[in-house]
Amino acid sequence: MPTLLTREQALERIRAEVGRPSCLMCALRDGITRTWVLHDADDVLVLVPRFVRCFGHVLVMPRPHCVSYGEVDDTLWARVERASLHAARMLERLRAPRRVYLASTGSAAGELTQSSVHLHVHVLPVEDPDTRPADVFSWSEGIWSQTDEELDALAATYRAAW
Repeated sequence: MPTLLTREQALERIRAEVGRPSCLMCALRDGITRTWVLHDADDVLVLVPRFVRCFGHVLVMPRPHCVSYGEVDDTLWARVERASLHAARMLERLRAPRRVYLASTGSAAGELTQSSVHLHVHVLPVEDPDTRPADVFSWSEGIWSQTDEELDALAATYRAAW
């Protein structure tokens, strides 16, 4: 069962696993820690993150390091968006959530949490009808951590449905 951690506890665990990389997304892409990859194309990576606000969360990112939309060509961003749409449809089929939020995030601040400097898209299945975007894009209320076994099972289910 996923465990609810405070933001500080989650950050401590992330730093224990990956240190303080200049880009968390690049560190995940480069395999600095274990990842649960669902789809790996030449220039787009789709995975299940360990630390999430919503169980079943999927992360989609361009493989090249890019921190602004001006750095991403139309073709690459179209592939990222296509993979994001595919992930959202998969979540709707498998999880039947109330809704699925998609958000592209990135931050010049270089924070480790949901605003890594590397552009990426969060695909979040939302179960509770009262959940608003601010509820899932902030770690202030805590973050769910999943065990390797839970992530193995979830990723296997997602891969089979991909």
